[in-house]
Amino acid sequence: MRIFLDTNVIMDYLTSRGDVEIIGKIFRSIDSGEHIAFISIGSYYTIVYLTERFLKAQGLKNPQRLIRMREILTTLLESIEVAGHTREELMTGTNDVQFKDLEDSLQLQAAKSSFCPYLITSNKKDFRESDSTTIDVLTPKEFAKQFLATP
Repeated sequence: MRIFLDTNVIMDYLTSRGDVEIIGKIFRSIDSGEHIAFISIGSYYTIVYLTERFLKAQGLKNPQRLIRMREILTTLLESIEVAGHTREELMTGTNDVQFKDLEDSLQLQAAKSSFCPYLITSNKKDFRESDSTTIDVLTPKEFAKQFLATP
């Protein structure tokens, strides 16, 4: 099954916050081939930036910080697919008046363009106004309960 991961799910996992144990189970289901996961290209850039800030806050200095970043990002890219955006999708996301946060609107467009029936996010309320007829928005815990053998 194809699933789309919001940026916050990735960062929760990388920084060991939130439902990290459940998100770990989701990643194991991805690594086993049970699910195919996507993130947006925008998420990838944000993850690069936030990972560097996180490692810097942990006291890691270059060149070790850069080496660790490359390890983390390479591992991530080995597990997930990265969805791009067409100009039309960007326009649709930019002008979707249901969203107060344009980044969330663009995430939804990337999930739709990747033909993912599920968008997994730690902030479900950000997608409250989205069209649930085309994509289901679930928290990691909700996804695990519905689709993983042991939530």
